[in-house]
Amino acid sequence: MVFRPLRGRSIAIATPASVRRIVSRRRRRRIVRALRAQVEYSKRGGLSRRIRGAMICRRRRCRRKSLLLYCAGTIGFVVLWSFFTVMILVAQDQYVRSGADYDERKTTEDSYMGRGVQVVVGHYNGNLPDEKRKNLTEEQLNANNYKPVGDAGEMGKAVKLNAMEEKLADDIWSVNQFNLVASDRIAFNRSLPDVRKKACKEKSYPPPNSLPTTSVIIVYHNEAFSSLLRTVTSVINRSPKEVLKEIILVDDYSSREFLKTALDKYVATLQVPIKVIRATERVGLIRARLMGAAEAKGDVLTFLDSHCECTNGWLEPLLGRIKEDRKAVVCPVIDVINDRTFAYQKGIELFRGGFNWNLQFRWYAVPPHEIKRRSVDGTSPIASPTMAGGLFSIDRKYFEELGGYDHEMDIWGGENLEISFRIWQCGGRVEILPCSHVGHVFRKASPHDFPGKSSGKILNSNLVRVAEVWMDEWKHLFYKTAPQALQLKHSIDVSDRIEIRKQLHCKDFDWYLQNVWPEHFLPKPDSMFGRIKHLSASSSEYPCLHWAQVGGGSKRASLQKCGDNFDRTEVYLQIGSALKHECIVSRPGEPGKRHHTLTLTKCTLGFDMWQIWIYTKEGQIKGDEHQCLSAIQVSGSQQWIVQLKECGEYENEFWDYGTYKKTMVHRQSGLCLDQPIEKAKDASDIKTPSLQKCSRGGRRQQWELLRVDWLPDDIPSNHV
Repeated sequence: MVFRPLRGRSIAIATPASVRRIVSRRRRRRIVRALRAQVEYSKRGGLSRRIRGAMICRRRRCRRKSLLLYCAGTIGFVVLWSFFTVMILVAQDQYVRSGADYDERKTTEDSYMGRGVQVVVGHYNGNLPDEKRKNLTEEQLNANNYKPVGDAGEMGKAVKLNAMEEKLADDIWSVNQFNLVASDRIAFNRSLPDVRKKACKEKSYPPPNSLPTTSVIIVYHNEAFSSLLRTVTSVINRSPKEVLKEIILVDDYSSREFLKTALDKYVATLQVPIKVIRATERVGLIRARLMGAAEAKGDVLTFLDSHCECTNGWLEPLLGRIKEDRKAVVCPVIDVINDRTFAYQKGIELFRGGFNWNLQFRWYAVPPHEIKRRSVDGTSPIASPTMAGGLFSIDRKYFEELGGYDHEMDIWGGENLEISFRIWQCGGRVEILPCSHVGHVFRKASPHDFPGKSSGKILNSNLVRVAEVWMDEWKHLFYKTAPQALQLKHSIDVSDRIEIRKQLHCKDFDWYLQNVWPEHFLPKPDSMFGRIKHLSASSSEYPCLHWAQVGGGSKRASLQKCGDNFDRTEVYLQIGSALKHECIVSRPGEPGKRHHTLTLTKCTLGFDMWQIWIYTKEGQIKGDEHQCLSAIQVSGSQQWIVQLKECGEYENEFWDYGTYKKTMVHRQSGLCLDQPIEKAKDASDIKTPSLQKCSRGGRRQQWELLRVDWLPDDIPSNHV
């Protein structure tokens, strides 16, 4: 038997006996070593100290490591929790503040020539849906949390709230549709900047004891305690005591508890006679003002809204002008009080009131010739075709002679146009006085509703009364733009108001347009009223000149498909492919209702009224909203761009139409109105007409004026 080397030795041949001896010796040695180790282990009582120490150290290191890991995990969790909490709070704060910043920016975005101006359309903007108030409790609605804080809002500065206060303000916003938390932080007698121009501050007026006295009439319905009393306090503190006869508060059936006993107790402590009249049912602004006027004792009636703040020297210009001319109905410049921050912003003085084809009140810039006239005396009154209606003064007896407000008008809407037409046509004047400034909180929506009544039907009914009594043939233009109002015409009796017009020997509406508002954009016998159609074959799909409102509220001229409908209230939404041009059309239902019927019909690409123009004998091309087709030259080039802007009788607004060549020549540049340089990709694409060098006989530059009849067949167009 052969074995492999073992421990460096080789055994060539071994007998079985020798093998057994070798194996047994090795086994014995292993056993001996094991026994000795066991004896040694027993003697030492177990493991050696060195081994035990090593094992103990290892266990301690494991425990320390576990403890460190536990501590690190705990600290990491706390750090992450804190970090995310801070981030959530910061994000919430930024969200709230961004809303506030947006509202502040909106005040300045509505501007003219880079200067902020707020467009005032009215006091109420329709019924408030119940959803806006469904989460408000009776406790929230009846809470009076007026508590002025330090110098909050002083000198007209914005009130700054933290994130929690902004959240609370948002939660209760619908109570008054402004920041009630900010309003409650501002003192009743907060200071305001003197925003008058230097000439106004230096202008002298008759001494107070020689001015007529006035009764200030303030109508309110569920107004906030802080804003109402701030209005009252500003009247008292900034009016000469000799002329402030009384303040009359007319409560239009408010339900707030703090507007009852608490209000009576507070006004009883004031140094000026204050009378509180409470309606026994909801009567609306018009009839509530008539209630106040019936109780007034002052020589002049001054009407204010319930969320105003009067500035220094606001009253003397109003009373002084009425002393000069008792038939002058005067309005202050309306400054802006931001609805979120209550910051006070000066209003723009060179604006006056007007209206559009739909009889909606609008502010329009004073024309250049009037600005030139006023350069001699910037404090002189500004004649205004209409007034906003919220803030004005009128001789009390003259108010009665005129017949007051039309008492058949309901709630609110159109009364400012009605009384403006009546004043002008019956021998008076409506003026804005640039030296009188009163701040007004402009809300984006109304907090009030009229139970059981539709705001749309109320407004249309009131406007029918305006049109039927004062507008003569031009009422038919209004009915063309407001067919809902036309449906109400036969159910409304205005015979008593027509009789007042006869008794006062009032002038007709044509006189008003020629003498009070010659810059108007209503059709006249010597002007073309209708569409401007492009004759080029390539424009057969979109042949009519059209004005459209694009992003940001700006307006642009474009070529669109001609339409036959005169109904301004239709709203179009294109669906499907551009080749089919099928649109969802929303047509109004019954007058004053919110419900509309939907049909699918061929697209006319927007409001058809946007395709109606007036081409005047002077050469202006005017659209609704006082928009004029004009052109500007690109700086540093010979290129001219067609644009739409508010009419101002500027040189770049005039055009000459050639009836033979059918061309529309821009007078200032000498260029011809041409089709767009780029073709429209689809129905929604807005392409503006261009100005190009006039060519001979080019159909690209040929336009046809298509008259649109807005008068009934029995009235000839040359009659107006």
